[in-house]
Amino acid sequence: MTRRDFAWRGIGVGAFATAIALGLTIRPGEEAVLGLPAFGLALFGLVLIVQGRRVPAALRVERGRHRALAQTIRDRRRRR
Repeated sequence: MTRRDFAWRGIGVGAFATAIALGLTIRPGEEAVLGLPAFGLALFGLVLIVQGRRVPAALRVERGRHRALAQTIRDRRRRR
């Protein structure tokens, strides 16, 4: 793995640890206020831990102008 991959996975570990810390500080009755953001942060951290640097690349592709290019090519091939 490259340094950049380790960096993204490290960010994931940090996000997951922060979510765990938030989860442990929640008092009864506050679950709705902090529970859902902590859960989302934990999921985000787990995705970064597992996928590493592929996550930012996938987000970049999704935001790009040509995100539908692969589907367009498949549709054209099916029509032939």
